[in-house]
Amino acid sequence: MRSFERLHAAVNFEEYDRPPFTDTQWLDVDTVPHFSGCIPRTDRKYSESDRARAIRASMDIIPYHFLYDARRYPILGEVLEIPEDGDRYVRDGFHYVIHGFTAWIEARPFSDVDGFAGYLEKKIHEVRSASPQLPSNFEEKLEYAKKMMGDTVIGYPFVPLYLEDLYSIAGWDILGSLIMDNPELIAEYLLAQADLSVRKIHSDAEYFKEGLFVLVHSDIAHNGGLLLSPGFLRMALKPALKKVVSAFHEHDIKVIYHSEGDLTKFMDDLIEAGCDGINPLAPSENMDAVEMRRKYPDLILWGGIDNKTVLPCGTPDEIALEVRRVVNGVGKGLILGSSGGVDPGCKLDNCIAMVEALQKMSIECMQ
Repeated sequence: MRSFERLHAAVNFEEYDRPPFTDTQWLDVDTVPHFSGCIPRTDRKYSESDRARAIRASMDIIPYHFLYDARRYPILGEVLEIPEDGDRYVRDGFHYVIHGFTAWIEARPFSDVDGFAGYLEKKIHEVRSASPQLPSNFEEKLEYAKKMMGDTVIGYPFVPLYLEDLYSIAGWDILGSLIMDNPELIAEYLLAQADLSVRKIHSDAEYFKEGLFVLVHSDIAHNGGLLLSPGFLRMALKPALKKVVSAFHEHDIKVIYHSEGDLTKFMDDLIEAGCDGINPLAPSENMDAVEMRRKYPDLILWGGIDNKTVLPCGTPDEIALEVRRVVNGVGKGLILGSSGGVDPGCKLDNCIAMVEALQKMSIECMQ
């Protein structure tokens, strides 16, 4: 089967030769030499053709923004100098310092709950008056990317719901106080962002429909359960999620919801909001893919190979067994990948084994 055929089968619960594979930060673990056949480089500045060849050999679908805007190693375009730990930058009045794969806020444009409320009120006004607009060269880049990617499908934009952004820009002390004092303001902010997303969806959907699904995300949980109360999430997040899901469904695009952590106490709400699937399915977070299939036979399941346990600590043989367990245990409606994206903590040999075990299952199926 071709990649698009596998994806179509997965999101429609049809038979496939194997589940499609996709992952995030895929080049960050330096998979390029293995899958492209090129010579390893210590600076990892591989040619565009080597990077593209590695993706074609390993992935069925890639999000468009990872082609050109990956945090570290874009698939297409020039590989720029990677920021070092301690580098700083300023955005929207926030002062950030870079640490590895993330950045921390050193200074905010507000210092208390009232200041944060004023910041949100300003952002609501800005968002409501914003007009969605793709980059001027988007179509040209997309056509070039399609030529370079070959059979690998380009699609699934990441669509934020913006709640998790508030964790970092406000900090939990200030955010928690505003949730207690004025939760309606947070709900209004999330709805304003959702309305802007809906405008973007209707203007841009034609470019991503062939990807068949999107990933809508807001981290709302940790290993032990929800970060915020179910009641607050139902009041503030769920209406915004419903708006975004409904807009994608108007274009026959499936919606897969992403959050790290144990979502058990909010799963029914995600389904009521219209979500078609769930990601990333980490066994270490009480979200094992096989168990989730037993509980939710109609959900698209994406992920399943734990990036906190087996990928960093296991062996290639153990990875192959885990791939078989997940694929056979889930059955139809699976998009295989790591739980939450590979990172340098995941062993390169294990990441390679994850893909090759899946591809071997396809070969066995055809024999």
